[in-house]
Amino acid sequence: CGKTMLVQALASESNMNFIPVKGPEIFSKYLGETEATLRRLFAMERKIAPCILIFDEMDSIGAKRGWGGDADSSGSNGVGERVLSTLLNEMDGIEERAGVFVIGCTNQPGAMDDALLRLGRLDQLVYVGYPTLRDRSGIIDTISKRIPLPVDPETRDRLARQTVGFSPADLEALFR
Repeated sequence: CGKTMLVQALASESNMNFIPVKGPEIFSKYLGETEATLRRLFAMERKIAPCILIFDEMDSIGAKRGWGGDADSSGSNGVGERVLSTLLNEMDGIEERAGVFVIGCTNQPGAMDDALLRLGRLDQLVYVGYPTLRDRSGIIDTISKRIPLPVDPETRDRLARQTVGFSPADLEALFR
């Protein structure tokens, strides 16, 4: 299964609230609004604990400083650095709060700022690879039941064989 699906299952199995956030979607064109959104998300997480706050595409808000030219001379006014600073401040001390968890998903772990990966923040890395043939077959079966598109076992298995390297999201898109 995919990274987001894995965390959703974890939240469900552990009876925890789940707040999914797509990293790029929290950015605002208004000065300071992105940082305020981050603070609100963490405040909400603390209020509804036990809770998992998951950032999909975490590299968009937690990129290495200087990664992608976020210097003031680029015209971005250091937005990425301010957002990262807010994120780091919100994550500090989170291990002391029972039932409050933050998970960041990325396809570019090398793009993540080292400060995010230190002890007490996102200090445990878990690699989630692409689904196996058997996994893809099961995912296709699940999707075909949800989308009114009957797929017989032979077609499902053929699709599974032809979709090596597809993520669950890619398989979902295939059916749309």
